[in-house]
Amino acid sequence: MNAPAVELNDALSNSVVSRLLSDFGRRIYFPKGNVAQAAEAKARGVRFDATVGMAYEGPEPMHLAITDRLLPELSAKESVAYAPTTGVRELRELWKQQIVSKNPSLGGIPFSLPIVVPGLTPGIVVSAELFVDPGETVLVPDLFWGNYRLIVEQRCRAAIREFSFFDERGVFNRDAFAAAVDQSAAEGKVALILNFPNNPAGYSPTPEDALFVETTLARAAESVPVLVILDDAYFGLFYDDNSYRESLFARLANRSENILAVKVDGATKEDFAWGYRVGFVSYAAKGMRPEETAALEKKYAGAIRSAVSSSSTVAQNLLVHTYKDPDYAKQKARALDALKSRFRTLQAILADKESRGRAPSLQPLPCNAGYFMSFRCAGNNAEAIRQALLNEGVGTIAVKSNCLRIAFAGIDEEHLKDVYERVFTAAERLA
Repeated sequence: MNAPAVELNDALSNSVVSRLLSDFGRRIYFPKGNVAQAAEAKARGVRFDATVGMAYEGPEPMHLAITDRLLPELSAKESVAYAPTTGVRELRELWKQQIVSKNPSLGGIPFSLPIVVPGLTPGIVVSAELFVDPGETVLVPDLFWGNYRLIVEQRCRAAIREFSFFDERGVFNRDAFAAAVDQSAAEGKVALILNFPNNPAGYSPTPEDALFVETTLARAAESVPVLVILDDAYFGLFYDDNSYRESLFARLANRSENILAVKVDGATKEDFAWGYRVGFVSYAAKGMRPEETAALEKKYAGAIRSAVSSSSTVAQNLLVHTYKDPDYAKQKARALDALKSRFRTLQAILADKESRGRAPSLQPLPCNAGYFMSFRCAGNNAEAIRQALLNEGVGTIAVKSNCLRIAFAGIDEEHLKDVYERVFTAAERLA
């Protein structure tokens, strides 16, 4: 094993991180190569910087005049220069401030400075690779984003263990969740991915369910290390008063010295900036010392460096300018209000469906947040309904054989009634 990896492992030796690291996680490190040496030169204020593979004209990176025309508010350094492996420092600090603002329960609880990744997917990938070994098991609800399967099963060569997300009453299945956690704990380690608001169901837990998740994981952590990857892609998109309005990260960041909470979030959905591909990874465990936080950051930096080098400079700096703009909060609130209005229209459509007895084979799953809602298809014919809707000019997603996902956030409010009428009609024809 390389000496820098050994040093990082030694720094982490008394933490839950050490107990969770995969073989890759133990081996990875951030080398004192080009990037580290360039950063050192910048910090030392050298007169001439001959470190980075970039062309300069005077103090500014060489660039095309077209760039200035297309991005007039960004300097050349903000638009075409390389970003640090872990991201633009100012953006990281701004995002951490936002996390604390959106999650008041974090209060003075220490957690890492967010690390920038090129979208939430790489954040989940890198976290899984650092902490999941081949042959291990990762818990997910039975309604999950399909990319988890590629990440866990193909990249990490681990196994997915599903638990029933909703019980027969259509509420969060506490018994199934607790049983799955207990089963993993009996195997010596708990690793799970939780996605709230959920894709595909569009469900965010109640405060009571959030507390149950916290206490269940804390009980498991009394005997085994626990890794919780929180996929917070749709965080903040809450539409009713019964949703837990904070990330579970706020409940788990200081809950146990044997729980490592990893928050993966980003501007993608929260700030309607899908193509920017800017995500963040933050992490915490009770009692994690600054040197342990720094050592894990270097592990993440090595994993990012070896896979994608760094994230887009221009996208990161566009976000810096966005977050500092005095109109940011107002514009974001306006967009969220539009989604809330679509949700209210959706609820009225579903209530009318029930009152008229339309499409009884379609059972709406609990939905109170995010971009999506889903129907449970009684005849296991989600794919047949999807194909029938394509013939009607409506695109939907079949999740497994018995779940049809509809992205209501992607439909203008005045068209929602027409879309759902076509869904109900297709289901009735195929029943």
